[in-house]
Amino acid sequence: MIAASELRWRRERDDAENWHLLQLAPAANLGFTEATTYLIEKPRIDCRFYVDDELLSDDSDKSNCWVWKPRFFCGEVTAELVLSENEESILYLLDVSPDLNKLGREAFSQMVRELWEADPHLVIGTEPATIGNRVLGIGEDPWAAFARLRRYGAETIQALEAIRAQPMRKLRGRRDSVAIHQARRVDRHTAALLVRGPAISLFADEMDESSTGETVAFLNVPCVESTLDSAANRAMLALLFTLLRRTRALAQRLELLVNEDQPSETRSSLAARWPRRKQCLKEFEARFKRMLRLQPFSEVEREEITSAGLTAIAADPKYSRAWRLGRKVLREGFDSNVSAERHWISPSWEIYEKWCFLNVGQLLVEQFYDWEWSRKRSPNRWEGFKEGGQAVLLLQPQFSSNKLSVQGHWSISKQRKPDLVLEVKRGEEVRFLVLDAKYRATKANVLDAMESAHIYQDSLRIGNRRPEGSLLIVPAAGGAGWLESREFQQEHRVGVHVMAPGLKSSLPDVIREILIWEEAIKTSNGSKVSDSVD
Repeated sequence: MIAASELRWRRERDDAENWHLLQLAPAANLGFTEATTYLIEKPRIDCRFYVDDELLSDDSDKSNCWVWKPRFFCGEVTAELVLSENEESILYLLDVSPDLNKLGREAFSQMVRELWEADPHLVIGTEPATIGNRVLGIGEDPWAAFARLRRYGAETIQALEAIRAQPMRKLRGRRDSVAIHQARRVDRHTAALLVRGPAISLFADEMDESSTGETVAFLNVPCVESTLDSAANRAMLALLFTLLRRTRALAQRLELLVNEDQPSETRSSLAARWPRRKQCLKEFEARFKRMLRLQPFSEVEREEITSAGLTAIAADPKYSRAWRLGRKVLREGFDSNVSAERHWISPSWEIYEKWCFLNVGQLLVEQFYDWEWSRKRSPNRWEGFKEGGQAVLLLQPQFSSNKLSVQGHWSISKQRKPDLVLEVKRGEEVRFLVLDAKYRATKANVLDAMESAHIYQDSLRIGNRRPEGSLLIVPAAGGAGWLESREFQQEHRVGVHVMAPGLKSSLPDVIREILIWEEAIKTSNGSKVSDSVD
């Protein structure tokens, strides 16, 4: 039996002796490719191996191996070996590359960088692969919030424990009633009360000697006490309550997302990874609740963030560290340059779809500058305006199965959702082009994907207008060369267009035919029989 530090792996189709050693984190283990099956040798029978919180199953033929098949995602995946005898865990980083028949690692990484720089929300997803957080962004994603909680939550609790060991106190003035012989300090208020009270008789010359033994003299005097109810502790209490509320809200929100997740052959299942993540959220909730029951937080009257509290926190290293880590947990959006922060990304085919959307939009801006283009985020689209007309590039618009209106998007059969639609209007005239991004390259896969182009060309309508064409966009040429011919596309209105980082695109020639108004009107008036639906 091998040692845990010598965990081995190989491709399922490789020779039985062709094993590779897994290096411990933070070293990255290269050699893994999407949509490929791997065997990982067990160091002991009682061990468990998790890949992005999903427990791997045993090989049906070899009980001493786990089976892992990364689906359609690329990037760095966290794996954890749990030694059952003491629940000790060992971390590994598995680097998954894109299918070399589609795109190389550098080309795929470039697509991810371009999307991230334009809008991080186009990259963020739920696949096991992760990407480092590098640039500015806005908004919030629940899985990104969970990743931050798991990344910084334990450190935050450790920092709060350091505060508990040496909490910040403050001196608070109050008044107390003490026997006159115990009074150490009096003030004007003490004297005023003394004049009106019975104790003044002790200082009177004509005091009745027979009553001195019965007179109990108490004075209301000022005193100072040390308390944990300081401005800094109130601010930290507010932070702790916010962390607890965030943890509970995340548990509810993420469970809804997991329940809504539909089984798919192209996406990794959330249900398989949810039990471990749910347990993680429960543990954080329990630790935050326990912290609230302990000093100094149990002695604080209320949660309150004030300038005095923040100033005191900034002046104390223990408090400032806990505050900084807590704010990292609660941070929204992607506004950090911290390289240690990583987020789950979308599957590789979806990365390619969104990159095509971004790239086509940028192509519109650069090539057709006589239009005024701008990008909108809700929903994702590029809008263009020109005197007398308007254009819009839509990401995954929905074509309903019912003809809702003359100007609406609809399908003559079932509901459809193509990847990209370029729609151009001038008055009552409308033309549109359908672009369907397919992360495929081999001849068989491209020909199989052409089914969607034929379906879209035949079934989609805007008002009474058919598409001017329905083209597949693929990352590599040569799969079905005749479909890439512009002459073929003009004749049959379907075909394939190649689009990848570093390649010059011929798509502007296709788009130009849609954007030129004179040709649009001429074509519309001259082809009503073939292009319109009665």
